[in-house]
Amino acid sequence: MHLLVATAVPAERDAVARAFPAPGAEVPLPGIVLHRLPDGWDLLAAGVGPARAAASTA
Repeated sequence: MHLLVATAVPAERDAVARAFPAPGAEVPLPGIVLHRLPDGWDLLAAGVGPARAAASTA
């Protein structure tokens, strides 16, 4: 199971990532870079605003 956490900016995404002890890996996908943690968490800096966040997570 994967859980997607979408933040507005990379600084917020990185702050969430620091809460986990294991380092993650960056996974480039079309239009985004996903930060994948080994525990099944996927972190995404989706962008500011509801339209940008919706487009990034669709």
